[in-house]
Amino acid sequence: MQGKGLKFTKEQLEELYIQKRLSLNQIGEKFGCNGTNILYWLKKYNIPRRGAYLKKIDIPKEVLYDLYWRKNWSSSRIAKKFGIKHGRTIVQKLTKAGIPRKTVSEATTRKYKNKFSENLMEKAYLLGLRTGDFHARWMKLCVRFQSTTTHLALLELLDKSLSKYGKTCTYLSKNPAREDEWFIYTDLNASFSFLIEKPERIPEWILMNNNYFFAFLTAYSDCEGAFTVVKSHKNCVRFVFSIASGDKGVLEQTKEKLESLGYHPRIYLDALKGTRPAENMGPFRKDMYDLTLYPKKEVIQLIEEFLKYSKHSEKIRKMQYILKNKNDNSWKSISPGWKKIKREIQRELLKNQTKEKKKNPLRVD
Repeated sequence: MQGKGLKFTKEQLEELYIQKRLSLNQIGEKFGCNGTNILYWLKKYNIPRRGAYLKKIDIPKEVLYDLYWRKNWSSSRIAKKFGIKHGRTIVQKLTKAGIPRKTVSEATTRKYKNKFSENLMEKAYLLGLRTGDFHARWMKLCVRFQSTTTHLALLELLDKSLSKYGKTCTYLSKNPAREDEWFIYTDLNASFSFLIEKPERIPEWILMNNNYFFAFLTAYSDCEGAFTVVKSHKNCVRFVFSIASGDKGVLEQTKEKLESLGYHPRIYLDALKGTRPAENMGPFRKDMYDLTLYPKKEVIQLIEEFLKYSKHSEKIRKMQYILKNKNDNSWKSISPGWKKIKREIQRELLKNQTKEKKKNPLRVD
């Protein structure tokens, strides 16, 4: 039996397609037609299609997910990497592997935006950042998590916290009325919508779990807190932890929770609304409070908890130094190392970074 208008038989088609495994286009070239015509006659002659091409090249699910979602490669680019002719073959592999497809918005964006893992420890830490220095807002279909800072450490903190979910971006923000600073942000998947509203109080699910609470408090401290070494009387030394903030409700909850865990923090009114902290800074928009922890044993215990979660390099260095010298009460022996750390941190500030190099520390977008 011969195809009408074509110079081949069913037997010839079977030989070329089944036995010699030529492609539809290759067969079409032999008979002066295109692959679509050959496909028509395969169906007409009831010649079964060969096994899908996607079975020939095995791509592990983890590799496929990493390229498609984490590295934001297109199906065509993945196909080219593995020597596969069509991107639709990769689409078939994604479907077979149970990997969700991107929306049109996700597919056309240049920056990857992975969905939130739903890890509650991670969520508690991120909510602590949001309660502190970080702001979140909708940018079209994504959540922009952002802040401004003169500290390189906060920029690094954002990258450590969210690099697996989105790209960390920064640019130099110049304002004649204030000190130059970095504007830092990460655009995130809509699954991070829980960051849009700034918490006025610590969520109950965080307070009910000690690990979640310390993850939250560490992040909040990474933004608003400080560990200091001060001279007390004569040549003695005192370790102090404090958080200065206008979030009175959060500080009161923190005090209550810490007290339930055996700590003895205090809260003081530090400055009234409208007070200017410095001549070149605007007035406080609300009353400012200071939560302070003095007992040495409790400060050390708090540091041991914070070091499990902290991503702020400046504060980690300070905490580690205090921990290293926890048995030393001499200001004379401790102060030189403490002053050295403070000098190192000063050198990392934006104003000192730009003196040494005239470009941002990370890629500018």
